[in-house]
Amino acid sequence: MVSTFHGLETSKRSLLTQSTALNTVGHNISNASTVGYTRQRVNLTNADPVYAPGFNRVHTPGQIGTGVQYSSITRVRDSYLDMQYRRENQDYGYYSIYNATMESIQTIINEPSDNGVSAVMDKFWNSLEVLNRDPNLLSARVDFIGNAKNLADTFNKIGTSLNTLESDINSNTTIKLNQANNLLNDISSLNDTIRKIEMLGDNANDYRDQRDVLLDELSKIVDVQYTEDVNGMVNVFSGGVQVIAGTQVTALTATDVPNITGGEIAGYAKSLEDIQLVRNQLNALVDTFIRGEIEITMPNGYRTSSDMIAENDVQVKDAAGNITTYAAGDTIPAGSNITSSVTFKVNGFNGVHELGYSLNSPAETGIPFFTSKDNTVPFTIENIQVNAEILADTNKVAASGQYELDGTDMKTIKGNSDVALALTSLRDAKFVYPVALTSMSSGTTDDYFRAFVSDLGTRADVAITNYDRSGNLLDNVEIRRQSVSGVSIDEELTDMIRFQHAYNAAARSMTVVDEMLDRIINSMGIVGR
Repeated sequence: MVSTFHGLETSKRSLLTQSTALNTVGHNISNASTVGYTRQRVNLTNADPVYAPGFNRVHTPGQIGTGVQYSSITRVRDSYLDMQYRRENQDYGYYSIYNATMESIQTIINEPSDNGVSAVMDKFWNSLEVLNRDPNLLSARVDFIGNAKNLADTFNKIGTSLNTLESDINSNTTIKLNQANNLLNDISSLNDTIRKIEMLGDNANDYRDQRDVLLDELSKIVDVQYTEDVNGMVNVFSGGVQVIAGTQVTALTATDVPNITGGEIAGYAKSLEDIQLVRNQLNALVDTFIRGEIEITMPNGYRTSSDMIAENDVQVKDAAGNITTYAAGDTIPAGSNITSSVTFKVNGFNGVHELGYSLNSPAETGIPFFTSKDNTVPFTIENIQVNAEILADTNKVAASGQYELDGTDMKTIKGNSDVALALTSLRDAKFVYPVALTSMSSGTTDDYFRAFVSDLGTRADVAITNYDRSGNLLDNVEIRRQSVSGVSIDEELTDMIRFQHAYNAAARSMTVVDEMLDRIINSMGIVGR
């Protein structure tokens, strides 16, 4: 037999359940702007009816319901969209850093511009042309040395800027590692809290939201793979290492960076590779220009500055006017007076300059035009400089290829510009460059630099394309994720009205039952009183 107070109990359950639903709606609305919040839903179900199945049940037809109850409060969340979001977030973090680095490198190279490397090189070659026309003109020598110093300083500045950028990236990598490790510790702490709560049969919805936000942030910094165990704790892997096992954390270190395949840290690692590539490409340009092997042809009348091997048959006149012929491959003694054009193999700009003679008395030869700051080779964008002796004395610019003897002293023949002309011809000379650095293995210095700029521009274009693409994909996944998990004020207000009406109806039902009981208790059985 059903209890007299059955109706009150049914109404009471409805009031409590609808009240919980309204409180959950209020919680959703309150967190509509909270980052990472997932809307929650009260799962309503009918309570067990009267009676339970059995052989001793009361023989009353039908089962009488006992009202409504809620089985759980759960988050409306799609784990597949979470995995997609974090995968795209890894790519976005990677390309955001890599694209920013490529933009910085392009700013450092500063091409095309009026003060970039190509413009400075043009001024250098043009000033050398002026020197070739009048090698004795002091202003031409000063201008040439000044433009050469500007060229060296430009390369030095690029080297310093690349080093600074590299240092900043290393510092930021350390910062990001610390951030990742802090996130790992926070996730581990939330793992423990979630485990304790859900062991009691409840859903740790808000704590799970906090953990998901941390996983989102972590996925932007490093590559993230994770699984959830039966206790609700996530186990996280990154860089090939299990960084979280329940509540145990294994911190990421600098040795793990090469194994991290996604996120900002991987973007920093890729940025360092490209900075080194740019440095190597420019170092190849500088070193090849200064000391790369090249063939140079000197005209009739040239005086050899040292013992040299000719690449062709050469006629040499001695002091008595006698002519001696040297075959290709023979060594021509220093001081020989060449009476026919001769081709030598020399080492770059310095090698050609060392063929010439200064305006000093006695004339000097074998002077390198460029030196390295640390007196080492190969030449790099960081150590290239104009020879300090030339900076101190413009007469040491060896533009002439001829001299005459004044007793035992050598006097440079003023006005001769054989070496200056040979130096000028290097602008169109084809050098051989290290392979696998750019698309060009042989060409002029201008050609090589254009190939370098083109290669840099192509990589920068790919970086910005991938950055835009990954950003669009990330936004698309986030929109889909918000459509599932985000709080819709209109939808919540609709639910609020629905639950409010249900609550009011349950209250009205309880009032009716109360009036029925009042009639029975207070108005019946009073006949004859």
